[in-house]
Amino acid sequence: MDVIDLKILRMLRKNARENLGTIGDELGVSKATVSRRISRLEEEGYVNAYTMQVNTGKMGLMRALIGLQVVGSPLSSVIDELKKFPGVQYVHKVFGDHSLICEVYSTSVDSLYDLIQDKIVSIPSVQRVEVDILIERIPINEDAMFDLALPITESSSRD
Repeated sequence: MDVIDLKILRMLRKNARENLGTIGDELGVSKATVSRRISRLEEEGYVNAYTMQVNTGKMGLMRALIGLQVVGSPLSSVIDELKKFPGVQYVHKVFGDHSLICEVYSTSVDSLYDLIQDKIVSIPSVQRVEVDILIERIPINEDAMFDLALPITESSSRD
């Protein structure tokens, strides 16, 4: 990983469908170099997937974070139960006030309430549940991961 790799990743973060020639022109390297570097970044696990962002509000959905405190059983058993609920998109294992944080989608506050009260609270070992409904995502520095990685990579350079 070097500065050129980070610049490629920054460009792909902004537009994962960016033309390799455009990336090469912007960085002053050949299209073939960009292609080789992207392949290596994928093989080495720096790039896990290419995704798109969907405006879920236009789809009539709201998003929430649900923090769970789990006591008395393995997190894996609670995660297995959460997998049964279609509105749960991700579960994060965390250190802090919660054991797990779930990212969920819902069609309304009422359906979110039902998910929590009828399903999540009934999972054995879930002791405390806290909910935050996400209103707006405000980008501050979408390149923060690259900015923090830059000092680590400035000393090395690859083609």
